[in-house]
Amino acid sequence: MTESEFQLQQMAYSIGQARGCAPDMELPEAVEEMTYTHTEDSFMETMPTHGPSDCTVSILASGSSGNATYIRWGNTRILIDAGISYRRIEQGLRQVQCTVADLDAVFLTHEHSDHTAGLPVLLKRSHMPIYTTRDTWQAIGKKIDDYSDRFVRLPRRVSLKDVQVIPFAISHDAARPVGYALRCGDSKVTVATDLGYISRDVELAAAHADILILEANHDEQMVREGPYPYCLQARILGQKGHLSNKTAAAFLARLPRKQGMKVLLAHRSAKNNSPACTVQTVREVLHDAGMVMGQDIIIRLACQSGQVRFQDKE
Repeated sequence: MTESEFQLQQMAYSIGQARGCAPDMELPEAVEEMTYTHTEDSFMETMPTHGPSDCTVSILASGSSGNATYIRWGNTRILIDAGISYRRIEQGLRQVQCTVADLDAVFLTHEHSDHTAGLPVLLKRSHMPIYTTRDTWQAIGKKIDDYSDRFVRLPRRVSLKDVQVIPFAISHDAARPVGYALRCGDSKVTVATDLGYISRDVELAAAHADILILEANHDEQMVREGPYPYCLQARILGQKGHLSNKTAAAFLARLPRKQGMKVLLAHRSAKNNSPACTVQTVREVLHDAGMVMGQDIIIRLACQSGQVRFQDKE
């Protein structure tokens, strides 16, 4: 199937849903050389404008020791990344009245252990599909070889009940990393972490999001003056590393957005950042742009050991 044929089939499915007569069809396998770069139209609404309005985004854990995010839209329940233990995933889901068995799918951003450490046990104790790029699945290695039947190669768009999941390319030192934009009706949630820089794809995916999970990993001065060797400093600060507080704040200041957009700042370094430093930097950059944190943009900080969440209608 060519990419054009794939997109036409997706369009037919969306039109059928809008008319209440969606064809009985499975999501076709992606074309062999699938790309995850986009134009502005890629993130425009293609689903019916009606749909569940109650959306919960809950970061179960975020940081260099493990990452996992739960997103619920109506009856659709998704886990993005499984970088913490199965037990912690269970506990985190329980706090939002969900179980592992309730999950419709898991989406992986990339293969690093802080995003996949809990995956082998999760695969063993569940039955949901795992969506990611083929390169990412292969890079995870032999510990998931017995579960190849659960792997679903990412197409350019995935439909799960009322939700569409659109992967987009990101720059990070991994096999083939992606972020995700999720759409339901006229609402959008975007997950963009582990970014070496803000690419055009990231800009398009984050624009006008209702809820944005954005990396604010480090303070650049703390990295340069900290204990890490030069090679690791260069990796963090490089084009395939992580996003600084200042870069994240500058991006928020120029991002086309809805009033009161909700932002979860994530993947904060324990050694090269602090909550106070993150908040101060973001507040100052937004102030310089004529914006007020807490009014123009509502900010919350994700953390490694606790859960933080937003609800779209709160």
